[in-house]
Amino acid sequence: MTRYALIPLTLWLGLQSASALDRIGQSTFSVLFWDIYTAQLFNQEGRYLGLTGPLRLSLTYHRQIDAIELLEATESQWQRMGYQDAASQRWLQQMGPCFPDVDVGHTLSFYLAEDSSASLDWNGQRRCNFDSSEGNRQFLAIWLSRDSADPGFTRQLTGAQGGRP
Repeated sequence: MTRYALIPLTLWLGLQSASALDRIGQSTFSVLFWDIYTAQLFNQEGRYLGLTGPLRLSLTYHRQIDAIELLEATESQWQRMGYQDAASQRWLQQMGPCFPDVDVGHTLSFYLAEDSSASLDWNGQRRCNFDSSEGNRQFLAIWLSRDSADPGFTRQLTGAQGGRP
């Protein structure tokens, strides 16, 4: 009986550690003159230290986007970045059912824990949990790596002052 009483406490402590993160940076991704989403990046230090947890990336959407489009965009970015091995494909298959259709004002948050496990939340509700894998870091690399599609966006998001992220 006592063991089950600890489950809510453990969940609460986990939420506390994820919510006690400081914002590192913020940037809005646009195509031509359409804003697509605003991204915010958080960790415990309030400054970017690389793809190590705890780290949370939150995307608040300014447009309606179907789940399949989100998955296709992820796969396209991974192909561009050279993530095409079997493990990456398995991770994408696991992520597929996790993506919801998003609408204006919806927020997707990806949280990377210290042990490299991860979770995806939609509007504050847990959608999926991911075991520790390189796919978790590769997903964040779309926005945070030196090879991101938009280095200026990445610099703003990571709080970099010029130079490469």
